[in-house]
Amino acid sequence: MEKDSTEMIGKGKRTGATGGRIDPFTGEPITYHYLNTARARRGQTEEDAITRARKRRRGMLKKYRPMIMSLLFVALAGILLSRGTKNAGFAYREHLGDVAVTMAAPDGGRVSLDLKDLAYYVWKIERDGDVRARAYDPKDPKVYWNLFLNDEGDQSGYMSDLGREAVVDYAVRDTIYVLEAERNGFALTQEQERDAVLEADRYFLDQSEKAKEALQLSRDELIDSVKKETLARQYMLYLYDNGQKEIDVGGAEYETLKSAYGVTVEEEIVKGIRIGYVTIN
Repeated sequence: MEKDSTEMIGKGKRTGATGGRIDPFTGEPITYHYLNTARARRGQTEEDAITRARKRRRGMLKKYRPMIMSLLFVALAGILLSRGTKNAGFAYREHLGDVAVTMAAPDGGRVSLDLKDLAYYVWKIERDGDVRARAYDPKDPKVYWNLFLNDEGDQSGYMSDLGREAVVDYAVRDTIYVLEAERNGFALTQEQERDAVLEADRYFLDQSEKAKEALQLSRDELIDSVKKETLARQYMLYLYDNGQKEIDVGGAEYETLKSAYGVTVEEEIVKGIRIGYVTIN
């Protein structure tokens, strides 16, 4: 598809018997408004006028090509530099206290999640994604995170961006369900708590040196995160068993509940998270 689009932009598209060309950007026929005047003045055909116009255009391009190329190079370099600075300059560990999400609970209480609260989800999504990335391209796993997923609805986008959205979605979802569980008197059993601690310990040992440095997650913080995730999951199972089926991210019942919490995402903070490059690559 990309090759066809390039050809169309470079050559235009001929339609009909007149040989008219379509502007690939507007979809409208390209018209040469100067032709009638030029032909009347010089007694030439439209073909002669087009030929002369093309020669003038080639001459101008030849004359100004060095300047045009210089301007394009400067513009491109500026774009790449700004992107590189933005992505490479955002050190997660230096922004752990930045608030990423705020919520206004129905009971009037306010809840905020900073990047430290999102760190557990960053680690999990990168860990799981890295398995798929290495299966996709063992020699260069970074390729996976730069893939563009063309799907329906909200599931279109680059894998890295979709991963970032998932981090926020899951952190918000678990926070809401923990609050709902506590409000309704739910708590983990001793067995569930023990299992959560064992799972957190395994996660703590599984962290790479880069993950430890980037996320600064202590053992106690990991235990707290896993316990909250477990409580949220248990409460979701309870809801499911009692007839509520659309309770995950995107589900109608969950989205209605989420709207009651007045969730606000601090985009300027969140967009600095480049999933696929925080704890891996």
